[in-house]
Parts: sequence; C-alpha cells; structure tokens
Amino acid sequence: MSDWLYAQSEVMIFVIGLVVSVGVMYLLSFLLKKTSILTDISDHEKEFLIAIQSGLVALSAIVLSFSLVIVITNYEHVDTNVSSEASRINDADRLLSQYGDPQLLDIRKKLTAYTEAIVKDEWPKLARKQESAEVAALYSSISTEIGKINPTTMRESVIFAELLKKTNEMADLRETRLESSHVGLHAIYWIVNLAILFSVLFMSALGLILNRWLTAIGITMELAALIGLMTIVFACDQPFKGSVSIKPESIASTLTAIQARQK
Repeated sequence: MSDWLYAQSEVMIFVIGLVVSVGVMYLLSFLLKKTSILTDISDHEKEFLIAIQSGLVALSAIVLSFSLVIVITNYEHVDTNVSSEASRINDADRLLSQYGDPQLLDIRKKLTAYTEAIVKDEWPKLARKQESAEVAALYSSISTEIGKINPTTMRESVIFAELLKKTNEMADLRETRLESSHVGLHAIYWIVNLAILFSVLFMSALGLILNRWLTAIGITMELAALIGLMTIVFACDQPFKGSVSIKPESIASTLTAIQARQK
C-alpha cells in the first residue's frame, strides 16, 4: 500500500487522505446515530466533547510537527551525504588525472563506469532498499587497481596518499547512502499518529451529530490541515521514494565532469 501511495503525487496523496478521512468521519457519524450513546446529552457534556475534540486536534498537530522535524532532518542529512559522495568521486578522478601516468586511464574509465552505474543502476534500487552488485564489483576493481600503484617520486606519493583517502571516503559515503535507504520513521510514530487521527475522526463524528452544518465545514477544514501535515511527513519519510525523493543530480553532474576531463 505504501509503495502505491509513494507512486502518487503529493496532491493526490493529500486528496486521497482527506477523502478517506471525511468518509470515515461521516460513516462513524451515521453509525453513532443508530446507537443510544447521545441520548439526553446535556449542554455541559456537549461542551466537554467539543473540548476533547479540540485537544485531540492540537495533540495530533504537535505529534505530526515533531515527526516532520525528524524526517526533514534525516532528508537533509542524506542529501548532504550524497553531495559529499559526488565530490569524492570527482576528487578521485581529478587526482588520477594529475598523477600523470597514462596507464591509469583504465582506472579512470572504470571510475566513469562506476559513477554511471550509481546513477542508472543503483539509484532506482534504493527505493526498494537494495544495492547494485555492479557498483560493488566496480568499486572493488577500482580499489584493487589503485592499490597496485607504485609512486616513485615525492609528488606521486603525495597524490597517491590523497587518492587512497578519497577512495576510502567514497566507500564510506556509499555505505552511508545505502544505509540511508532504510531511514524512516519508526512504526510507532505512524501508529500514534493514526490512533490520534482516528480519535479526532470519532470526536468529529459526534460533533456532526450535536451541532449544525457549519460545524461540518470547520471540522473538515481541521482535517484538511492535519492530513496536509501528515502528507508532508509521509512524502519526506523515505528519502529515496516518491516524487520529492533525493535525486542523483550531484552524482550525474560529477559524471559529466569526469567525462569532460577524460576527453
């Protein structure tokens, strides 16, 4: 179900959430009318129920806001790591170019293939929390070939040391990116959010019975605000899923830079 929702636009997710919520609210209202739960209810009890409904709406907004802070922080952290990974790949190719040995051209070609495989093969798999065997194999080959380099001058030794550092950082940042594909709110957050939302719907259903049609408009507006906030949390929860997911633009730009440098 979540995969299907992530395939939709944020507007569609919001519309679906709002329609389902309003539908559930009116269904609850219809069912409650069939019971004796509201028989001879006093004005004081009506005010109490309205106060509970307002409190639940406020509580839902607080929990959703807290969840939003978490997912936005995770999203920005992952985005920063992807940019850093792209920078390290570019640095590695630049250092190989500066080394000045024509025999390193094969390594540079493998680095180009590695970068291209990240964009075309591994990135789509991140949404399914998978990694690319091709990317892993290419990195292993690149790392092995770099380890065979034998610097003979002080200049080459300095470049080689920096190259080893950048190559190791490439691996670390890739592992971080792969781990980030599993980042998301713990299930308990969604359980709490949905439980509070259902409570809001239940109290709103009571409000529809006890008050005039104007109440229905106000309650629907409250639900729209809550569903809108929940939509933002949902859309940003998985950094590599959905239309607001992190794109491989920085790595694609690095690929373009590497290809231009090798011409």
